[in-house]
This record gives sequence, C-alpha cells and structure tokens, in this order.
Amino acid sequence: AGEEGFGTERARRECGSVRRRRMAHMASSVDVFFSCVPADRERVQHVREMIEKAGYSCWWDADKTQSSKGLLLQEAAEVIDGCHVFVCCLSDAYLASPLASKEVKLAGLWSKCIIPVSVGALTDPGGVPAKHAIAPHVAKLYSLDLTSEDKFSAKSRELLARLGKQLSLAPDGRRSASTPSDTRQVPVAEMQPDDVCQLLARLYIPPEKIDRFMSNGVSGKDLLEFSDEDFRGDDLGLSFIQVKKLRRELETLLYPSEVRVQASHPHLRGALPNDAAAGGNAGTGAGSSASLVQSSLEILDRNKEKGDPEQIVAALRACLFDGRVQVEGMQVIRNLVWGKSEEQNAVAAAGGIETIIAGMQAHRDKVDVQEMGCSALGNLAWSNSAIQLRISEAGGVEEILEATQTHVRSGGGMQKCTLA
Repeated sequence: AGEEGFGTERARRECGSVRRRRMAHMASSVDVFFSCVPADRERVQHVREMIEKAGYSCWWDADKTQSSKGLLLQEAAEVIDGCHVFVCCLSDAYLASPLASKEVKLAGLWSKCIIPVSVGALTDPGGVPAKHAIAPHVAKLYSLDLTSEDKFSAKSRELLARLGKQLSLAPDGRRSASTPSDTRQVPVAEMQPDDVCQLLARLYIPPEKIDRFMSNGVSGKDLLEFSDEDFRGDDLGLSFIQVKKLRRELETLLYPSEVRVQASHPHLRGALPNDAAAGGNAGTGAGSSASLVQSSLEILDRNKEKGDPEQIVAALRACLFDGRVQVEGMQVIRNLVWGKSEEQNAVAAAGGIETIIAGMQAHRDKVDVQEMGCSALGNLAWSNSAIQLRISEAGGVEEILEATQTHVRSGGGMQKCTLA
C-alpha cells in the first residue's frame, strides 16, 4: 500500500509539472487573459469568440469549480505574467470571489493593461465599492457595460477596438500592450474617444456621463476646443466641479510641472489676474474670460522690447487655447531671442520651450500658430546647442515635423517650418 501511495503521489507531481510547463508555454503567447467567475462565463463566451475570430489568443481556466484553488492560482499567475491585456469581468459574483480578487491584484502588481467590463449585476451604484480589494486597480479605469442586450453588440465591438489599440506589434514581432498609465503619454490632441473616456475615468466621472462622451465621439482635439458651456450642456452634462477637474487635468497633461504657473512665484505676482496666477482658470480654453485674454495681450504688448520672459510665458500659458494670444506671444519670443544667447537662455529657463510646444499641440489646425511656433523655436535654437538639445528632448522636433506634414500646402507655414 505504501509503494502504491508513493507511486500515486509521484504521478500527481509529474502531472502537475507537465501541466505547469504547458501553462508557461501558453503564457508566452497569450494576448488576452479573461478573469471571470463560472456564473458569468456563458455571457463572456460570446465576447471571447469574437476576439478570437479577430486573431487574438485568449485564456481562462477551463473549470474553476473542479480545480485545486492553489494550483489554479499558480497556473493563472503564470498566464497573467505573460499576457498582454487583462480583461476583468465584473459582477457581484466576481466581487465575492477571493480568487478573482487575487488575479486582479497580480495584474495590477505586474502593471498589466487592465480593461474592466461589466457582465453581470453590480449592487454598488459606482460599480466596484471604494473599499473593495480590487478598487485600487480598477476604480480609475473606464468600464464597458456588457449587461444591456440592446448595447451588447456595440459594446463588444468597442472592447475589440480597445484591444486592437493595445495589442500593437512590437519591433521584435511580439505583441505588446501599454499599461493604464500610458494614456498620460498620448498627446491630448491625438487622443481618440476611448482615450478620452479613460481620462474621465481617472477623474472619477460617473460612468453614465463618460458614456455620453463615447456616444458623441469626443476626441482629444474636441477637449481642447470645447467651451465650459459645451461640457455642461445637455449632450455631455458635466457639472461645474467636473469641468474644473477636467480643465486641471488637461493643464497637467499639456504642461510639465516645472512650467506651471505658481501663485508664489515672485516674477508672476501681479502679471495676471488673481484667478490665472493661482491656477484657477489658467488654460481654460474657449471658456477663458475676455478680461483674461485682454490682460494677456496687454502684458505681451508691454513686453515686446526687452521684456520679462517669465511674464511673457505666463501670459501664453494663461490663454493656451486662444489662438490670438498664442500667435502674439510666440512672435514676442521670436523677436526677443533672435541672435541673443542671454535672452534665449532666459526664455528657456522660464519654461518658454515647453509652453510654445504646448501651444502648437493645442492649435495643430491653425497655420498661423504653427508658423509662429516654428519660427520662435528656430530663433531659440539658433547657435545654442544646449537649447537645441532641450527642444529635442521636449518633443519640439516632432512638433515641427507634424506642422510641416499637416500644412504642406501652406507656403508661408512651410517656409517657417523648414527654416526651423
């Protein structure tokens, strides 16, 4: 009996070893890991089949009810470690599953791209309760609702589109996916509607309002052009506080921390109205008040000759989305720094390089802004290798090339871009 028991135990270990090797091999080639509970598998199956037909490999455990929980978690961990996108299938049953929570925690720990989808009833109005174990990993992510029969097909296609965007071919031929934080690296003007929804989810905007942005196809370029009234209107329905949060986040994305206007900065006190100097309405786009625009133009006019670079940059930043202010400010910088290394360095120290680039990003469809931005960057870089390097590191070369390609039919714009 002892020998038989030993043989059985050895066979079990060998079987487990073979299974683990098989799972490790699968992990190296799995595109999508579906984390769901058995109760929801029938509904998720339709989505999985659609994704597999599109050419992506998927994985979930074949039978969670009969496998050992310890062995199952080990196998799941191996696949999660090698997968590229982690699809979290939310429902009350899912939230009650300790194993599902462990899977989400692993995906978060290993910085996997997590896409939450609702596949069953959720008691909490916000989806995942704030104190739930997986809340830190999914609370700030835009969740697709697959519970509605009427919208199931459309939302499934939306999920497939998001997967297609994440699962891009890497240079070595293997698929790679960005982590959730990578949406911050997408230039605002290039954001697609799903990027915008992800941005709103990070700000804890309610899902029903986020869906309005998706249904209206709001892109990053729209975010830069819409006024506060557009955001608070019936189509999108944001509250005053939500618009303020969105404006602040856009400012964070458009400007590096070192060039943000700080009320405590001695050179900026009194240069702009109090709300702009404090960061309250700075960069509020089409919603910028007429008084703020006028004040910025007056500051630029006063600083046309031997001006204060920090006041010039502050005026540009305060009205980022006003094309006239951007053109005037860039022109002042262009003239101020031409052939003067001291002024070049002063403007760069004030954050002028990053501010010009941000202005060009906010007005990519406006030839005059692109032309003046290229001209200002060109004059800043003239015979100054340190500033040339800084412009390159800040993405200025890419912006100049973008302007050249976008406005190829514009003679004057092309000339300034080419010179830059």
